[in-house]
Amino acid sequence: MNNQNKETAWYQSWFDSPYYHILYKHRDFDEATEFVQTLISFLNLPNDAFILDLACGKGRHSVQFNKAGYFVTGLDLSPKSIDEANQTPNKDLEYYVHDMRDHFRSNYYDLVVNLFTSFGYFENLHDNERVISNIQWALKPKGIFVLDYFNADFVARNLIQKEMKLIDGIEFNIHREIVGDSVKKHIQFEDQGQNYSFTEEVKLFSPHTLSHLIENTGLKIKQVFGNYNLSQFNEKTSPRVIIIAQK
Repeated sequence: MNNQNKETAWYQSWFDSPYYHILYKHRDFDEATEFVQTLISFLNLPNDAFILDLACGKGRHSVQFNKAGYFVTGLDLSPKSIDEANQTPNKDLEYYVHDMRDHFRSNYYDLVVNLFTSFGYFENLHDNERVISNIQWALKPKGIFVLDYFNADFVARNLIQKEMKLIDGIEFNIHREIVGDSVKKHIQFEDQGQNYSFTEEVKLFSPHTLSHLIENTGLKIKQVFGNYNLSQFNEKTSPRVIIIAQK
């Protein structure tokens, strides 16, 4: 399959670490609720819609879609995140450990969402292309795909190279840099006398590149927004690239 080594890839160890969830604990359910409600209102989904939350983490968005009355599947590579998500059994809400580069069901979902820059992790472009291809595969005819990614131009121009965050008594020292076509975030900290070091690396895909990857699978771009309020996208000022596409 010519993949990165799944045993040593940064996203496997970091996303399955408890420290990942400590560092990003500000991504709360209130934020998820507001964005999900905005999407539901805009998309006008059928009442019996089936939704796939791809790279769902602990399921904060999955839960909100489910509370709105939809059947939801959450997929994530992190076993610990899926274990925690599964703590509350619900027949209309299911979670599985799954690699997004692999197929999961076909012609099944009315909506697939990939939120909060949960894409562009793979060094090999073909692996990233496979993710979009699998999304197209999973969608029903006329199904909708929502991709929420950072705006690469905005990130590059507003990069905070160094910062420290004190969370739950842990001092996270963060260094960001742009290397080639990726942005890297180096995270170092000490906890209970032990030093830790993790790195995030995400492709700086432009809106044009993202649209090209999506359209190459046969999906059609319907709208592009620039923030969680679904305001018009502006390449210079928008923090997000939120693409709405249809099969």
